[in-house]
Amino acid sequence: MQTEKLQKIGLNPNEIKIYLALLSLGSAQAGKISKEAQINRTTTYDSIERLIEKGLVTYIIEANRKVFKPVAPKRLLDDLKEKQKIVEETLPELNALFRGSKEKEESDIYRGRKGIRTILNDILNYKEYVAFGSSGGFLDVMKHDFSIFQKRKKQLKINARVILSESSKKKQDVKEAFSKFKFISDEYSSPTTTFIYNNKTAIIVWAETPIATLIISKEVAESYRKHFELMWKLSKNNITTILNPLFFN
Repeated sequence: MQTEKLQKIGLNPNEIKIYLALLSLGSAQAGKISKEAQINRTTTYDSIERLIEKGLVTYIIEANRKVFKPVAPKRLLDDLKEKQKIVEETLPELNALFRGSKEKEESDIYRGRKGIRTILNDILNYKEYVAFGSSGGFLDVMKHDFSIFQKRKKQLKINARVILSESSKKKQDVKEAFSKFKFISDEYSSPTTTFIYNNKTAIIVWAETPIATLIISKEVAESYRKHFELMWKLSKNNITTILNPLFFN
């Protein structure tokens, strides 16, 4: 029973035999310890050295010979407390690394208006976003949720830049959206809208039952953001539209 428990706290079988032998003997030279523990001398010396490093064995010199003594078992508890303190001090950094690696791997699917609403509410937690793609689908599918999103965006003073097709200029959803717009040729329009915000990319397909893929990845978001910036740069400046210009000053 003692052996099993001591193994769980990091001692190997030979170290356990020698430590228990020393607890029984009180103090002894290596030869006597080897005999008591029933371990050969070479292994005994090696194990004693490791126990000394772990703070469980000490020694004195008597008649030019080392006499080994066990350290009180309480040392085992002290050692665990020291390890716990080290882990607690390291946890914040380890958690940050864990969250970082987790973010790179997350991808979720959302279906229906309720699922899309979850993404829209998430966007409202950040100060800015960029988007490109279909314009009509947003209003057609989300209906009053579209208006609620735009009003909340205005209240929270969220900056938004959006690229839409030229035919979207006069549509009601564009007029209601408090965003900075640029327009591109209709031939490049699509049935999807892509939102990029913080380290997240949401790609929404405006079908009868909308479906969205939310990717949480800094690298993916940066890649889509670069694509957006290129499109923004190539869009003609003379068709740039800013609604509610005071909001962007």
